[in-house]
Amino acid sequence: MSEDREAKATVYKCLLGNGSARAMAIEATGLVRLLRQMHGLSFLATAALGRLIMASMMMAADQKIERARVTLIIDADGPLGRVVADAEGLGKVRGYVENPQVELPLSEASKWDVSAGVGRDGYLTVIKDLGLREPVISKIPLVSGEIAEDIAYYYSKSEQIPTAVALGVLQKPSLGVISAGGIMVQLLPGAEESFVERLEELLRKYSSISSLAERASSPKEMLETIFEGVDKKWLGSVSFEFGCRCSRELAKALLLSMQESSEEEVLEVRCHFCNKVYTFTAQEIKGLKGGEED
Repeated sequence: MSEDREAKATVYKCLLGNGSARAMAIEATGLVRLLRQMHGLSFLATAALGRLIMASMMMAADQKIERARVTLIIDADGPLGRVVADAEGLGKVRGYVENPQVELPLSEASKWDVSAGVGRDGYLTVIKDLGLREPVISKIPLVSGEIAEDIAYYYSKSEQIPTAVALGVLQKPSLGVISAGGIMVQLLPGAEESFVERLEELLRKYSSISSLAERASSPKEMLETIFEGVDKKWLGSVSFEFGCRCSRELAKALLLSMQESSEEEVLEVRCHFCNKVYTFTAQEIKGLKGGEED
């Protein structure tokens, strides 16, 4: 990939084998770099948030409703604490890690130990806002804390869709984020066993999706490389960039929801997603709580 990537991400979608499966690939190097800088993430936190946020973008891009929004929340017993990713089908994404500077020793495979950072005793919550009266919420136990396996398990358990997911963020201490990419493959009804075996064989050839993302010129090329020789019908692409919906009005609403009164002369509300700080003076606080504002 080019070194001057913008702080964006792109998802490409296609059907495989005359509609026997659908596949998506994402390249998000620039966006993950931006999140690392914005939140002061450790290498471990970058790997965890990078994986989760790429999953959220692929899931949002896969929704039929353009304004769909997918929020992924991991709550487990690992030192990273809560990890959140929030993506909109219109191309905005944001996320954060509760404890962004946690670092742990590398795993036995000499990789960032995301499973140890996230923890295994916890849950993945998937919230899909599809424009209905209420969002669709699913909560499943983590199976590994590696995130890709947990997303695949969500599809198998909650949507009964056989799914393979690979997510990776390649980093080096001296260079930072080198590449970030992922793929998702889902079998569709009627897929023949021989075709499934062929896909499995092709996927096994690419154990490092982040290395493939580094070499490929686009996520479309990632799909072409992995599924060489398989018929493809391209379904278009979706581009994402960082975007936060916080505002001063939302910060006011948060203060109004707080039961305890504050004696502070100045009160600050900080957005977890973008780190923007909204400041309210004592007079404003009094007005928000029912007094008179200037």
